[in-house]
Parts: sequence; C-alpha cells; structure tokens
Amino acid sequence: MIERLKAQMAERATLFRKLVDEYGPALLDVVSAHTIETTRARLQSADLDRRDLDTVMEILWDQMVDGTEFEVEERTDRVLRLRVTKCLFAEEMRRLGAADIGDAFYCAYDLGFCEGLNPAIRFTRTKTLMNGDACCDHTYELDGA
Repeated sequence: MIERLKAQMAERATLFRKLVDEYGPALLDVVSAHTIETTRARLQSADLDRRDLDTVMEILWDQMVDGTEFEVEERTDRVLRLRVTKCLFAEEMRRLGAADIGDAFYCAYDLGFCEGLNPAIRFTRTKTLMNGDACCDHTYELDGA
C-alpha cells in the first residue's frame, strides 16, 4: 500500500508541477478547494453512528497510514489536540519538491474531513510538516459539547 501511495504522490507531483508551471500557483487553490469539497461531501454522506471527536480518532488517526507518527496531547469530549511528528505524505511530497502540491491534496483534506463529519468541529493547524515545520499541530474543538 505504501508503494502505491508513493507512486500516486509522484504522479501528482509530476503532473501538477507541469500544470502550475503552465497556469500559475492559483491552480493549487482550485485543487485545495476541490479536495475540501469532495472530502466534505464524502463525510457528510457517510453512514456513521457518531460524529464527535472520538470518531475523528477512530476513522482518521487510528487508521492512519504507516509512516505517520503522532502523540495525543489533549483528549476530552470537547478538545482533541495532536502533535504529528512524522508524516508519510509530507516526507514524500517534500522529497519530490512538491510540498505546495502536497498541501493542496493532503493537508486540505483535514478541513473537508471536519466540515463533513460535523460542522460543529472547528479544526485549526498553525504548523505543518509539509511546509517544513518540526510538527503539525492539529486541534479539533467541538462547539456546544
């Protein structure tokens, strides 16, 4: 599975680098918006018993691909805070010189995921491995819990 993911990332990096070179970096805004929209729609239509922060852990983080390392810094009914220190997507896209493309495909996913799972979940992230930070700081806050 990892080799297939890496091949997909290499293909995206090659194709979208050509597209960005031809049409400009605003193209990645379109990709990011598309990633968010399709992920949101997929999660909105998912048959899930719960749509809370435990669900975020169960269907996103507990099933994360090999090559991802994170620690839970805080976990309550209202707040889930993770520190991601290793990410297969960030490592591979940065190796390919395509962090901007990786951000549009892989990092944008997180926003659509939360919007589709439960609009009351506010997702914030101020640092990303994709952009060269030492970690990603994912915070999920459930309003009105």
